[in-house]
Amino acid sequence: MRFPLLAVLSLLSFTAQAITNVEEKRAGDDLLGWSGKAEVGFDAESGNNEKRKWNLGLNGNWQDDNKRFFTWGNRSYESSNGERTDDDTFIHSRLVLNRRDTWSEEFYAQYERDPFAALAHRALIGAGMRYQHAFDEQTRLHQGIGLFHEEVRERVLDEDNSSQLTRLSLYTHIQWKLAYSKLQSTLYFQPSVDEPSDQRALWQLAVTLPLGTHTDLKWQWQSRWDTRPPEGTEYHNHQTQLKLVVRF
Repeated sequence: MRFPLLAVLSLLSFTAQAITNVEEKRAGDDLLGWSGKAEVGFDAESGNNEKRKWNLGLNGNWQDDNKRFFTWGNRSYESSNGERTDDDTFIHSRLVLNRRDTWSEEFYAQYERDPFAALAHRALIGAGMRYQHAFDEQTRLHQGIGLFHEEVRERVLDEDNSSQLTRLSLYTHIQWKLAYSKLQSTLYFQPSVDEPSDQRALWQLAVTLPLGTHTDLKWQWQSRWDTRPPEGTEYHNHQTQLKLVVRF
């Protein structure tokens, strides 16, 4: 069992995970049994302003010849001059059944809350199909399609607004192994089945550069879009991150 530790250097803070990139949480190899990793980040500032921010993430994976189960959670907290300014929680679990070399079935559940983005809570369950194809040893394509039902409760100006709806989930993930790095591109699109004008999307681009046998440097850029964001928040959000990955 391996437990990597990721020291996270974030250039922008995390936001509510309206769409989460499942591909980056899958195990990167075909080892059977259990594996896992932990992500830990902490920032502090003193002087004119007293600021504290910490982030903890746990990711576990189990698999045999034709089944895989993986789950991960994130917890982050931020304060400024003794006042809480951010408080996020996120949990996702997924079961994968590999029926053939190229096709698999997936079942998943997710929970999240981000009160500072007007999200009191969001819970969902869903299922789908996933296709994977290797063009060569360096290039892989993953295409997914599925449905999920979600319950969302938003709190704006001390008033609760609740809704339930079903969304279609489409995603494409492409991975290239280059001479000294790995490039990944992931695109998600999630329109509402009942109201097609209610749409969410995520595009994520990541480059991983090995620095040593057990050390990687990862740069990631992403953009999120939501045609109906919580009141008081923007319909789009752009984020970039730099991560130092140490495995031991």
